[in-house]
Amino acid sequence: MNELFVRLRKKPLLAFELLAATFFINLLGFASPVFVMLILGVYINAGFDGTLITLSIGMLIAMLIKLAFQQVRMLQAGELGSGRDRRLSDTVFEVISRARTSFLERIPGARKSEAASHAQAVQNAYGAINVTAMLDAPFSLFFIAATYWLSPALALVGLMGMGISVAAGFFSMKFSREHAGNLQSVSTANRGLLSSAMYGADTVRVFRGKDFLGRKWDEQTNKMSGLRKILARLKGRSMSLTLANMTFIRVIVYAVGAKQCVMGELSFAALIVANILVSRALRQVSGFLNAMLQFSRAETAFTELKEFFKIPLEAESGTAMRAYSGGLEFKDLGFGYPGGTGPLFESLSLSLRPGNVLVAHGYNGAGKTTLARMVAGLIEPLRGEILADGVNLRQIAPGWWRKQIIYMPQEPTFLNGTILENITLSNPDINREMLGRIIHTCGLERFLDNLEHGLDTRITDAGRNFPLGFRRRLALARALVTNGALAILDEPTEGLDAEGAHAVYAIIREMAAVGKTVIAFSHDVNILRGANVTLDLGVKPTPKITVAPPKGGPGGDMKHAGKSRIQ
Repeated sequence: MNELFVRLRKKPLLAFELLAATFFINLLGFASPVFVMLILGVYINAGFDGTLITLSIGMLIAMLIKLAFQQVRMLQAGELGSGRDRRLSDTVFEVISRARTSFLERIPGARKSEAASHAQAVQNAYGAINVTAMLDAPFSLFFIAATYWLSPALALVGLMGMGISVAAGFFSMKFSREHAGNLQSVSTANRGLLSSAMYGADTVRVFRGKDFLGRKWDEQTNKMSGLRKILARLKGRSMSLTLANMTFIRVIVYAVGAKQCVMGELSFAALIVANILVSRALRQVSGFLNAMLQFSRAETAFTELKEFFKIPLEAESGTAMRAYSGGLEFKDLGFGYPGGTGPLFESLSLSLRPGNVLVAHGYNGAGKTTLARMVAGLIEPLRGEILADGVNLRQIAPGWWRKQIIYMPQEPTFLNGTILENITLSNPDINREMLGRIIHTCGLERFLDNLEHGLDTRITDAGRNFPLGFRRRLALARALVTNGALAILDEPTEGLDAEGAHAVYAIIREMAAVGKTVIAFSHDVNILRGANVTLDLGVKPTPKITVAPPKGGPGGDMKHAGKSRIQ
């Protein structure tokens, strides 16, 4: 409800126009009762056809004017929250696309995916129909006041009916809110289970996970079914009570009005008109209650969104150097995950000059990927600094920094779009000649030749439908498009055949030869062979650093390693 007032305050002129249109619509709503009263009270008694024609034409004109006002008001009500709805959607997208990764990863995937549906729930709740229903609600009292002018007793009956409807509606909302919240939680868990089953299809089949998932699925489905039945019963009772109340009030109006007609206190025409007025008031109250129910659901969605919006965002501003040479320094670097038994590493200090090749290795879970993401600016160290040409990475604008690095993650994911769009994400204006060299260097040509649409082939499901080797080559090509001064390669030869590995060796050699700094996280002995510096993250808590001259470059002793031509 507060959200409606906010929207009205944000656009005072439009709010005034809406209220004015609502006033005239409800004023014209009296045309029908007046027409009925005049027909029954004047025409039937006089029998003059001219009166009937005049009254009918007047009624039709009033109906057309009312219809025009209603159409205009619906358009105005739609405009009332259009800007706010757009900002809400944009904020959801902004958080998803700019949230600091370390915070975003703490939120379950199902809850993140619900953010968009929460925004839509708010937008639907404050749509034109519900807004106009809320604006019409106070005018129900005007119809009761008109009824009072005809018969105070019938007006009292109408007020009683409105009171019953409001009480029943609020009790229904109160009881359904808790069950709706529980249903939302169970539905979220159910979507998470379904997502894990789809993404882990091989696991479900090979390791016979169907029974395990089946038990969980039955448990959650039964809970959802029970909660839906409760909500359906509550909604059914509310609707039945509303209909019963309207029927009951109509019966009372006719009963009391008939008695007054017999006693000469009320005319037959006035009784019919009073019934029309009371029925219209009750319909407006019913519309008000339906809008309030949706506002209540929107309020729950808004509460979820507000928590989602609290996720810290990456900075958009910061230092942007004129040129970055590729120099990098770690100063007393330390990191550990919340809940861990100890730090992944601490007191890590080393300096890399442009053209250096650092190879970090260690057992699984030692912190290789964590350090790679830290250098890419995706997560921040708990202690210490990462300096790029002497500037703290925390002070550097993230957008600018990402243009300076060649980043290949261990588990690459892709966006829904074409292969070409995914490769050129960071540099859409790259010339075709340079792109062709990159595709050739990464060994993508023979893969693309087997695809009907080549580079225009669409990627879905984050690229999981493609073979691992193709995804790795695609990730490498996407990384090379930036042509940055610092390369961060996380397990670059994992999942690649000998040909792909040779291409990686050649790329690393050439990048080092032209003065690019390379940080590779790998167990590949051929990559280790070309390192100026090695970092053993398996040594805890302070990793072991070994400085040595390179031994011929990555894969230097291997035949037919191939030559890179990405420059």
